[in-house]
Amino acid sequence: MVDLDVLIRQSHSLQALPASVTRLASLVASDDWRVDEIEEVVSLDQGLTADLLRVANSAAFGATRGITSVRDAVIRLGAGSVLSLAMAASMHDRLDRPIPQYGLSEGEMWRHSVAAALAAEEATRFCTSSIPAESFTAALLHDVGKLILCRHLDPSTLALLQSARRDDGLSATCAELAILDLHHGELGALAAQHWGLPESIVKGIQYHHDPAAGGASVCDAVCLANRVAHQVLDESPDPEYQLDDSLSEHLGLDAADFESLCEVTGERVGDVLAQYR
Repeated sequence: MVDLDVLIRQSHSLQALPASVTRLASLVASDDWRVDEIEEVVSLDQGLTADLLRVANSAAFGATRGITSVRDAVIRLGAGSVLSLAMAASMHDRLDRPIPQYGLSEGEMWRHSVAAALAAEEATRFCTSSIPAESFTAALLHDVGKLILCRHLDPSTLALLQSARRDDGLSATCAELAILDLHHGELGALAAQHWGLPESIVKGIQYHHDPAAGGASVCDAVCLANRVAHQVLDESPDPEYQLDDSLSEHLGLDAADFESLCEVTGERVGDVLAQYR
């Protein structure tokens, strides 16, 4: 039905990320990065420098004093946010396209990805467990595998997937696994690996629907971010996108804080999306 070798090859054929983005990702995922290293990478990318200074001086970050240097901007925003900004700028056009096979119109996947990234960023305020800085970027990219898989979802395959969900009660991801022998998280992880992104980001993408299998805190963080994004943007979110006991325990997040995280994320989505119009 779907040639897995073809899918794997296509996951390796996606347009490469800018060198500045992959370098930033490696720095942020390490335990001993320095501000001057982040500053150097950003300063060598004129477009990223301009975007960083614009965001650092925006009302969304509570700017009361003008920021004119890359170093001050990095300190104000934090390395994770700098990486997320760089990744968002490079991925916007790819994620903004319609994916009718997943019922997504133009802009919907981009909005969901941004909401997930913001949720991962805001989660640091509500979770007692540590949220890795690279979680923001993994959350932004968590559905990138859909860009590959959608090319192979012909009407007959879509009918089988819908039947698996309707008749067998499977989630969308489990239906993909049952019918196609892989799911969009695995394809997205292959693409991220090919781009040279750190293993932690690869894991966060691959296991965002099954964080226990990933065995890393970034997987829990991206799973949470995905669920928050669905709560914020879907009119009638699927019950699978609620907070469950496992996530609650691993992240140190109770139901009240989950609701607060959804509210805060929802408040930021519109402002951040407006920066990319």
